[in-house]
Amino acid sequence: MAEQYFHYSDDERERLRRALREYGEAMKLTAQGLAIDITRKTNFALDFDAGRKRVSRFLEGKHRQPDDFIHAIAVYLGSVPPPDIEQGAATFAHFFSRGGKPQIDLAELAGRYHVYASTDRRQDAQSGFSEITVMSAFAEFSPAPVEPLASKVAYAVIEMKPMEKSNSLLVSENIVNFYAEPEYDSFPDELSFIHDAGVFVGFGKSDRAVPRFLMATRTVLETRLYRLYKTKDNPMTLRGELSFSGIMGRPNHMTHANPLHPEFEIEMVRIEDGGSGKENGIP
Repeated sequence: MAEQYFHYSDDERERLRRALREYGEAMKLTAQGLAIDITRKTNFALDFDAGRKRVSRFLEGKHRQPDDFIHAIAVYLGSVPPPDIEQGAATFAHFFSRGGKPQIDLAELAGRYHVYASTDRRQDAQSGFSEITVMSAFAEFSPAPVEPLASKVAYAVIEMKPMEKSNSLLVSENIVNFYAEPEYDSFPDELSFIHDAGVFVGFGKSDRAVPRFLMATRTVLETRLYRLYKTKDNPMTLRGELSFSGIMGRPNHMTHANPLHPEFEIEMVRIEDGGSGKENGIP
């Protein structure tokens, strides 16, 4: 795979500096603690006192750090959940909960899933948009996939377990292919200890022919919004779309006037039924 190079503008550097400072303060991490954590989670060498000094200088805005250092900060912040994620997930679930009508029991969807991203349909609004956004046009909504996903790549492993006091699922998201690179066609045997967190809720009236769902996961750097619907029971399979929203854009990704314009089409296939989830990173 060709080596990628990244360039960060002064504005992007400042946003990353502010985000890293706020995250460190919230987690009570010193410059040394941040350097150790960044090294563990990105494999970017910030060892010993030299690493502490580099992080400290970045936080203080002293000396211009090279782009590879800035990229390590971006990857780190794009991989750690915000400190208040569980409280935010509970609020999100409560906001979308519905009373009066029987709800779908989301506990039936709990478990571990392989998540695939389709990279062949990243089109602009004039080409392919209606084909990918099967959930955006109310009159055209259908439970059947438009067509089998082509050129799909391994993207993430997601684990979901029921939340207390609400009909929703707490999500642990382990990204294995952050940029959805086409070279990744299988999932690793051992997963990283880095887990994002989020929530899975029903989205749409329960008396519709096809249940619809909304899943939001969040890191310090961005929010990922999945709009999903069920296509199969055995194995449990969900299809839908993925959009990103964050304090920075993703390199090599389009910017669209519609904030919900999908970056990828998504397929989630359950590989294990729901358990406690604790051994796989869910709090």
